Amino acid sequence: MSAPMEVVVCSDSAGQLWNCAVFELHSGTNLLSYRGGNTSTRSLAILNGEHLLGAQLGKNYINVWEIQRKDQLQQKIVCPGIVTCLTGSPNSLYLLAGIAESIYLWEVSTGSLLAVLSRHYQDLTCLRFTDDSSHFISGGKDNLALVWSVCSVLQADPSQTPEPRHVWARHSLPITDIHCGLMGPQARVATASLDQTVKGLAPFRMLQAYTA
Repeated sequence: MSAPMEVVVCSDSAGQLWNCAVFELHSGTNLLSYRGGNTSTRSLAILNGEHLLGAQLGKNYINVWEIQRKDQLQQKIVCPGIVTCLTGSPNSLYLLAGIAESIYLWEVSTGSLLAVLSRHYQDLTCLRFTDDSSHFISGGKDNLALVWSVCSVLQADPSQTPEPRHVWARHSLPITDIHCGLMGPQARVATASLDQTVKGLAPFRMLQAYTA
């Protein structure tokens, strides 16, 4: 059995040579490339190491490729609006998409739409799962970062709108990116913003803020 290889998976919004590509981390060698359309920022996801998904820039669908089938666009998933951010859960059970101000949660195995969460006041910019797939964090142009429990969302009363577990309002401008560490719901989370700060957060308290 060959040793594991470290790779970088990236997308090109200009799309002159390819939409998405896989590079060997140390040498920079292009191992695979996938054509067809252009993937928007923060909307590239890998499911179970078998499929690569990318939200089409400025369009209301998601491109899907089989990772082992080079250069072949396999299918498109039509969405109810333009997808601004996309992510898959580490256990490959769920897919999240930010569409305008709402978060859409799908079950991968069936394609069923499990929930639509409308708690942000402006468009979504980024989504991240915890490493154990039990929670996810959403960031938006409303300057808010929200922490959601997958279990609470799935078990919520259909007549009621699920609420986030935590609401972090520590930025003064839109959130541009989110990084989530290890240890599931106890993970440290870092949020970046147009206010030129990166803020480190824990599930129950603010840790520290750094000014760029």
